[in-house]
Amino acid sequence: MSDKVRIAFVGCGGHASGALYPQFARIAEIDLVAVVDQIEEKRLVAQRTWGARRAYASVEEMLDKEKPEGVCISGPPQMHYEVGLQVLERGIPIFVEKPSAIDFQHAYDLAEAARKAGTFGMTAFMKRFATAYEKAKEITQREEFGPVSMVSVRYTHGAYPSIWGIEDRALVCLIGNQCHAFDLARYFGGDVTELYARLCDRGEGCFAFAVTLQFENGAVGLLNSNATDDPSWNIRETLNVSGLLCSVDVEDMIHVNYRPRERWAPELGPWREGLYALPHAVSYGLGGRWLGYEGELRHFAQCIRGEVENRSSLYDGAASLAIAEAIWESAKSGKPVRPKSHKPGQ
Repeated sequence: MSDKVRIAFVGCGGHASGALYPQFARIAEIDLVAVVDQIEEKRLVAQRTWGARRAYASVEEMLDKEKPEGVCISGPPQMHYEVGLQVLERGIPIFVEKPSAIDFQHAYDLAEAARKAGTFGMTAFMKRFATAYEKAKEITQREEFGPVSMVSVRYTHGAYPSIWGIEDRALVCLIGNQCHAFDLARYFGGDVTELYARLCDRGEGCFAFAVTLQFENGAVGLLNSNATDDPSWNIRETLNVSGLLCSVDVEDMIHVNYRPRERWAPELGPWREGLYALPHAVSYGLGGRWLGYEGELRHFAQCIRGEVENRSSLYDGAASLAIAEAIWESAKSGKPVRPKSHKPGQ
């Protein structure tokens, strides 16, 4: 009997096909037993391209016949919730693309459904598994780094569309894309207890949020979340984490700069230690590894086998949406807001 984890995948759209399916060829722990999509052409192309054993139009039929050990779900957030519940009711773990639902309450209910079913779910915050952020996280956990004092995240791009039935583009961007920035802030700073947001809205999907954060552990933070930086979709992404008389920066998931308390090379004065990736023609094929897509899927399989603790739970997905909704409320009210609690069993 194969010791590979039997995984089924629901959804054969653009993100799944461009970012997730290509990773399976490099993950020896996974056997892709089935793909599911209501559109026949999409599911057959995915089956043929990515080597799935079978293709289905129905989630229920796939679950009945394949009895997978885990199910990945990638599509609109409403689908994440609906299909997620279908799978969890059978006690099967799920991996859902972010956002895990259309709002905090549905995301929290999904997390609770997994807990009550005696299983678990992952939210696909792939940046937690990206090489640059993994290195930065390891640095911040060193004794020499001291307690995290400040977290600053810049996550900016061009105009954002109206999707998923949400007309206000600034709001849907908080839910669907800026959740990456919110999760990074939590990953490095801890839970957010209060925030204050201001919004500049230029219309047509061009807007800018400036947000201050208060973390549970006493640290503070800043978010620059805007859709005014670029005429297209080129994302500018920086993370700055300050410890105690030291700091680490990540730029565009390529550069990692560490300023330790002890000088790396005293004779070089202001010079500091740094790591960076230099993309070239050959390495582009491993982009999913450096960006975290490969790591998050492998982690899902390892969680199913009980080899590791879940590093990106459904509760993390709910927490990100709680921050999104709090930012929106604060920007509209002009007052500080405490995000809703995502703690289990409330």
